[in-house]
Amino acid sequence: MTNNYRQNRTKSNLLKGKTIKVPEINRVFDPTVVETIASVGYECVWIDMEHSHADFKDLATLVLAARASEIDVFVRIPHGPYNQIIKTLEIGASGLIWPHCKSKKEAEAFVEMAKYHPEGMRGMGGGRDSSFGKSEKPAYYDIANENVLLGVMIEDKEGVEACGEIASVPGIDLLFVGPGDLSQSYGVHRDPGNPISQPIILKAFDKVGSACKLHGKFMGTAVDPGEPMAMAVARGATWLNCCHDVTALTTGYESAMVKTDQIVASTNQI
Repeated sequence: MTNNYRQNRTKSNLLKGKTIKVPEINRVFDPTVVETIASVGYECVWIDMEHSHADFKDLATLVLAARASEIDVFVRIPHGPYNQIIKTLEIGASGLIWPHCKSKKEAEAFVEMAKYHPEGMRGMGGGRDSSFGKSEKPAYYDIANENVLLGVMIEDKEGVEACGEIASVPGIDLLFVGPGDLSQSYGVHRDPGNPISQPIILKAFDKVGSACKLHGKFMGTAVDPGEPMAMAVARGATWLNCCHDVTALTTGYESAMVKTDQIVASTNQI
């Protein structure tokens, strides 16, 4: 028997007051992307299974690459049934992100499905997270409960209104403001500019940030580096989804094309 459970360093760093920089993998589910992310210094990665075509086999491969690279894996799961939660944890995710949380009741149900008794009623399986059932019990249950990071996405006006109650739920670590969907919920998604810069969205950040501070939780969001990110940080965000795979590829390829054209044009003028 063993307790070779990998420490969730990202959760530990949040508790130490550090800001977490989070790259996303939304469309390119190849282990090389995980290795590349780790090679430039990121300490965790976000895998999107809500909007993407990724399946559990894809996730298992990415988790193995992350473990080999010694970085944490956080998975945004679909807002769906219990097996989305338990399978993702047993594959080896460091934490789960639950979309469209609108109430305390939903947050409580999420915790109950994701944590073992007495904090919840997670089913007892034998996946990678428990060394395929070889982890020593009952110590494993406490270690698993302590290590897993649970985040809920506040991306509806109902979630903003209930954010104080949601933040009060034991077991919830992170309230993640989703500015895109939240702007749609408030009807400002067609307005020009970054959603975060809309006054009603900034007001939502203030409300969620205050709730997190009151209950000892953390606030996160998805925003590229720039003024909107500064706005979110100023309101207490310490978890920042700052780039994703498609943006990184597009920016890199586009930059190379533009610079190549400039060199060719300048050389032809000589």
